[in-house]
Amino acid sequence: MKYIYSLLFSSICFSAFSQFSYTIGYALGVPKEQMAANINPSHGLSTGLTVQLPGALSRVQAGMDIGYSTYASTRKEQTFNFGNGTSTRTWVNYSSNVFQANLVSRIMIVKGKKIMPYISGKAGYTSFFSNIFIEDPHDVDGCKPLDKKNLIKDGTFSTGYGGGIQLDWSLFSKRTEKGRRYIDIGVNKISGRNIDYINTKKLIDAANPPVGTNGKPLNVKFINATTQQIHEHQVAEVYNSPLRLLEFKINAVFCLNRNK
Repeated sequence: MKYIYSLLFSSICFSAFSQFSYTIGYALGVPKEQMAANINPSHGLSTGLTVQLPGALSRVQAGMDIGYSTYASTRKEQTFNFGNGTSTRTWVNYSSNVFQANLVSRIMIVKGKKIMPYISGKAGYTSFFSNIFIEDPHDVDGCKPLDKKNLIKDGTFSTGYGGGIQLDWSLFSKRTEKGRRYIDIGVNKISGRNIDYINTKKLIDAANPPVGTNGKPLNVKFINATTQQIHEHQVAEVYNSPLRLLEFKINAVFCLNRNK
């Protein structure tokens, strides 16, 4: 019980002498190296909470951030050919996304000014996941997909480093009190182990699947309405490569409490 009270007291004291900030804004993830050949840049939302450490560590900010972005969202009409000479044409919907959760830290090179550059680092988890939804072709004599939905998901431990600059909002509005709000512009290089993801940059045609590529076929089962035969047809390719992203962020920063 003493330990719990001590921990609670320490947390209250720490909160009282620390400055918390909430961030929210836009994130752009640009794939690099092998990834750049297979997927488009991702666009999404980033949010986080940081605390400025007290005392001798007052130049250090630590916390966490979460990001959700999309690198593909498209709808393509596909023709699926079958062995008996019949075919079915229907729409296939692709949605590919990235989720990130990280512990973050910043060291402010300049403190207490209207323009404050910093260096940063982060470590956490990055997940790539794709949904493929095949619409019902409403073809009485043709074939229908047995698996209308298909989820591909993979993740890896990731690290990043970079830097940025915080601009006090009072630079743009004289009515804003200094030290209350900031615009944060940052860039980080993100790296991780090999990860599976769908190649949405070069979507395949089901009637003419590619040959001689490095991707693994992603197949979906169809059933013939008349013969009840089951067929498999390729709807995408799954690639595997190291996680390599160049991440750009522009955030609004709101100080929830401020040291006096």
